[in-house]
Amino acid sequence: MQHVTKILSIALFSLALVACKDKGGTQTPDGGGSVSAGGGGSGAAAGDPAAASVEAKADFQKAVGKYNAAKADGSLSDAECEAVAAEFNRVYKAHGNQMALAEFNAGAVWDECGKTDKSEAIYNNLIRNVPKFDLAYNNLGVIYWKKGQNDKALELFNKGVEANKLQARAARNNVAGLTRNRYIKTLDVNAFAEAERSIQGVLALDSGNQAAYENLARIYYDRGIRKDQSYLVLANLVINQAQRVLREAGRESADIYNVSGLLLMQRNNQVDALKAFKEAVRVEPKHIEANLNIAFISIRFRDYESAEKSLKIALTDAAQKRNIEAWIALGVAQRGLKQFKEAEESYKEASKIDPKDPRPAYNLGILNQEHLATTSDVDEEGTKKFFNIAKGHYNKFLELAGANAEYKQRVLDVKDRLVTIDETFENFKVMKEMEKKAKELEELQKKQDEEERKRLLELERQAMEAEAAAQ
Repeated sequence: MQHVTKILSIALFSLALVACKDKGGTQTPDGGGSVSAGGGGSGAAAGDPAAASVEAKADFQKAVGKYNAAKADGSLSDAECEAVAAEFNRVYKAHGNQMALAEFNAGAVWDECGKTDKSEAIYNNLIRNVPKFDLAYNNLGVIYWKKGQNDKALELFNKGVEANKLQARAARNNVAGLTRNRYIKTLDVNAFAEAERSIQGVLALDSGNQAAYENLARIYYDRGIRKDQSYLVLANLVINQAQRVLREAGRESADIYNVSGLLLMQRNNQVDALKAFKEAVRVEPKHIEANLNIAFISIRFRDYESAEKSLKIALTDAAQKRNIEAWIALGVAQRGLKQFKEAEESYKEASKIDPKDPRPAYNLGILNQEHLATTSDVDEEGTKKFFNIAKGHYNKFLELAGANAEYKQRVLDVKDRLVTIDETFENFKVMKEMEKKAKELEELQKKQDEEERKRLLELERQAMEAEAAAQ
């Protein structure tokens, strides 16, 4: 994920982060992470705030206090965003580049408030006026990364590293994140080496850097599952080291728990993997990948309620809203909970993401054939209706699946299902004919019984008349 540095403060004439937390990985599009105290780089080569005037420091700390007061309820309103950003901007204008940190914080506030157009302008201004201030390069790079402009983002991260080689840890971690993503797509060992080198550079500066451990564990895991399984051993060693370092510092990492769970999945230990993923969401309830992993395991265990809950959290993420796997899984969970209408909507959402993917059509067929058609309140006509809808989805599946070997077994299954549906329709016809004949026989029997009754009554009458005549 992108490492964006948030609000900074001065403490004991050094930089410390205020109201922030560490997050690692490169999966989550909206980032949200930042580095530990001083970990993002101090920008000391450009207007060291520790060397600023007493008046400037006091002014700056007042602005930080206003930010903390505004954030006391956990969030910033639009009006609070405007007021706090303006206060940091005022400090910068009053004291110049010695308070570059104040202008940076104005940009960080706008980042936090989702106004990246305003933060982008501030970071660009800082880069022009204070070219050695590495954090501006880093946060501007994250903005471009979110836009999908990865080359531009990487260029900015590298400039951030060059601007402050001894402190630019966030930028180094982001270089690692981008090159890791490039490695995943291309399996280019040069990209892997660059990512590894960037992370090791961070750890050389800060042996307790949480984001670096998270990135290193993840890139070793990625290489291990794609190319060289020995790297899974290295990933596990990094996790053990990270957990020891973090435990000593009184911290925990959702990403480290998540990668630990992924390694357990590689050993087919789903029970302990699930525990690890749950630890990840305990630390970070909205951890996207951990929630997805919980959901997929929960579906295997038929714990549909947990799966639905985790998937709905994951799907709040903008990138995951385009994840067809997540929508299909949500449909499966909702189907298991008998939320049939919601399941249908989830499958349709999956189909919108990739109209050429045959799996939504398959699942819609299953939903109609096995579930909607068999509920207790559906009569024969209703069953026929749902079966016909299922046939439409199954035929669409066959059309989309074609000769794709990946769907070979499901193609055979769908063909059997279509035969079963047609046989069921034939059985309905046979049953109707049988019911019709049974009704005709019943009517005939009634008629014959009535005629026999009349005949017996007539015989009885005749016998009684004969007996009366004989007397």
